[in-house]
Amino acid sequence: MPARTMAARNQSPLNAPRGPAATRRKRGGARSDRDGDLTMDVAVKGRGRIGKSTPPARGGRDLTSRTSRAEGRGDLLSGTARKAILRSAAAGDVSMREGRSTGSRGGLVELSITGWEKSKASGAEDGGVSALIKWLEKKASHRLGSRTRDVKVKKSRKEGDTVYISVASEHVVALVRMNGYEWAGTNVKIERVGGSKESDDGVKSQAEETKAMLRGVLERRYNFETKVLDLSALGQDPELNKANVFDKSSTTKKIFPALMKVLELSFDTEAERHAAITGVSLANNGLADLTDVTTLSQTLPKLHNLDLSNNDFKGLSSLQNWRKRFYNLQHLILSGNPLEQSEPEYPAEVIKWYPNLRMLNSVQVRTEDELAKKSAPAELPFPIRTPLFQDEGGIAEAFIRTFFAGFDNDRAALAAHYYDEQSDFSYAVNTQAQRDPASTQHTEKQEWDQYIKNSRNLKKISQLPARQNRQFRGPKAVGDAFFALPKTKHPDLATEARKWMVEAHIQPGVPDPTGQSPNGVDGFMITIHGEFEELDTATGQAGKKRSFDRTFIIGPGGPSGVRVVGDMLTVRAFGGAQAFDPDNFEGWTTEPAAPRTTPELVPQLPAGLTIEVAEKMVIELQKQTNMTVQYAKDCLEQVGWDFQKGLEVFASVKANLPAEAFVQVA
Repeated sequence: MPARTMAARNQSPLNAPRGPAATRRKRGGARSDRDGDLTMDVAVKGRGRIGKSTPPARGGRDLTSRTSRAEGRGDLLSGTARKAILRSAAAGDVSMREGRSTGSRGGLVELSITGWEKSKASGAEDGGVSALIKWLEKKASHRLGSRTRDVKVKKSRKEGDTVYISVASEHVVALVRMNGYEWAGTNVKIERVGGSKESDDGVKSQAEETKAMLRGVLERRYNFETKVLDLSALGQDPELNKANVFDKSSTTKKIFPALMKVLELSFDTEAERHAAITGVSLANNGLADLTDVTTLSQTLPKLHNLDLSNNDFKGLSSLQNWRKRFYNLQHLILSGNPLEQSEPEYPAEVIKWYPNLRMLNSVQVRTEDELAKKSAPAELPFPIRTPLFQDEGGIAEAFIRTFFAGFDNDRAALAAHYYDEQSDFSYAVNTQAQRDPASTQHTEKQEWDQYIKNSRNLKKISQLPARQNRQFRGPKAVGDAFFALPKTKHPDLATEARKWMVEAHIQPGVPDPTGQSPNGVDGFMITIHGEFEELDTATGQAGKKRSFDRTFIIGPGGPSGVRVVGDMLTVRAFGGAQAFDPDNFEGWTTEPAAPRTTPELVPQLPAGLTIEVAEKMVIELQKQTNMTVQYAKDCLEQVGWDFQKGLEVFASVKANLPAEAFVQVA
């Protein structure tokens, strides 16, 4: 089949090089755009590398295979310091920020630029100076991170083979980081005139120096226009090699998590990070499995395009860690790996792994029509339902949708709407629950402070008064308890249904607020498992992510016809949503489950008789005979669910039935 270009929505495609571009690649040249920016090519079978790095030798489990460096390059950090700093970079204990250069005059700083004179733009009337300045402004303005900048060169002059520019002091760091970048076929050298390295980089500690170096690696490898982060052939990166990070396996294994942590710190929100980066290349890294790069799936889980070509994956088992990740993935490249020979049928399995995959190795595997049909609402009902989801008239569904919207936005109104003077609410904190092994969250001291005071964990609270004080009854008490909990944001039930698991079934014997049914009425028991984010009340920014389990007993009553009888909430550390993914369970279905009653009331029905009809027969017989539900059901079972015979049998044995066979009227 002919190779096709990547069809990713709302982004420029990653095109495989052809013709002259491919020829230049064979000669080892780097491909640049008209401004001299390095562009990222898709590696397809037979064309090994992406970007300007030479493919490393295949083999080994490390992220990269270290290559020899030129003589005379000094070690950036000592071995002990480097290990400690990489560890701290991965842990995020030092904030990443850009320093302001000092020693400028009048707010302007002068930089010198050399190496530009041999560029492809040298034939221009001014030797390429104006094109160089435009490229510098553009490249320095486009950066990773939430903050934007508009870098402008205030003054410029040419003296021999050196161009001098004057820029605002706050833009010096962005420009100095471009030292060594390729422009129009040549590498330019950018230095501050009369400035020290420390004043250029604004670095005050070794940890910040390492983070600044990693930030420079990321920015140099990021293509602002295509939204692609090129992390291919990291073992050939000159900055990483200068820092000697590949000398030992201990630092080699930490470099990628450190890069991902610096990437996270560059953005204010996850949404901005996901919008900025939609494609990543990990080609030519000698990867035999995902051990060293697994954190990519936590940092950039919404990737559209992923290139894993020309590594050392011998089978799909090497990629199992990402089988349930990257739900939005549209284009995956695996060409140039041994699995092409060891498992030639692997494409069929990979297509199953990624439900939104359109292209595999630049070949279309799904059409837009197929994806549209697959993602139709009927295929993903509210929300992902377990085999036990019984509802009547959409009562349970409407309650769940309304309740969590109210809990996130107006808890006082929610308490008044659903809770009455007989409604109970309690919550417990489970501090021992297993955490998501893939989570990047850090455990902090006092992380449960806002919950512990009123937590009704019966394993820890053994005194009866303490247990009673932690159970809240009535709308005011419940509302006050709601208010004391952190502000939350739950995943959207419509667009993020995979993060929820909901069970519901009819619950007989729910107290009747009107008192007309002494034995109670039918309600629902609803059990929900999911997650939420705590929100900072001052900024509205998302903070700690938690998992929760919540059980409701609801019955008739209240202003909307539904009231909460009981509400029990358990909060625990975030444990992930993998257990809720229907792809993990062959028995799950996207179709609504058949209604089920509690096991002790499940009747043995003859062929052709549905549970709904049987329930109506039990209710009608109960009305006409005043028998309890259980006795009415037993009577109908004995006569093979013949309603008329049931009435006749009742009439013949009525005098011999015990008192408990009848509903007792107060």
